[in-house]
Amino acid sequence: MKSINWSPASGEDAGKKFIITRMSAFAADKWARHLSKAVIQSTNKMSDAMLDKAVQRAMEEGILGIASMSMTIFANIDDEACDKAFEALLNCVQIVRMEGTMPVNLTDADISDPQTLTDLRSEAFNLHVGFFKAAIFQSSPLAASLIRAVSPVSPPAP
Repeated sequence: MKSINWSPASGEDAGKKFIITRMSAFAADKWARHLSKAVIQSTNKMSDAMLDKAVQRAMEEGILGIASMSMTIFANIDDEACDKAFEALLNCVQIVRMEGTMPVNLTDADISDPQTLTDLRSEAFNLHVGFFKAAIFQSSPLAASLIRAVSPVSPPAP
């Protein structure tokens, strides 16, 4: 499975070493399907202006815009669905507490800086964005059209 090494450059957790590993294909697919359903339901709670702004940004910035749009939409997902999605992302993270030792699962004591949690979730999300895109394609023709419009094979309009 694909993994990345990540360390915060600043803040209270600067220098800590994290290993973020992508979920198995089946686990990532299930996570993405549940998240895409929650996202679609959450868009009903967003104002047209807010949704239009998120869609425009996604169209202008391609995959990074889609990831940004997704994080914006997270704010409108119900608490339980959001907690499950975030927990699954953090379950992908391990920490190397001492150089030369094997990485271990995170505990509450491993993170001091709140920005570290946000950054770890974002990095983990980036490892799974392909599964999220596939789930959106399966569940929402409108969202699938948006993703097709901003995919690298079809660059965004100026």
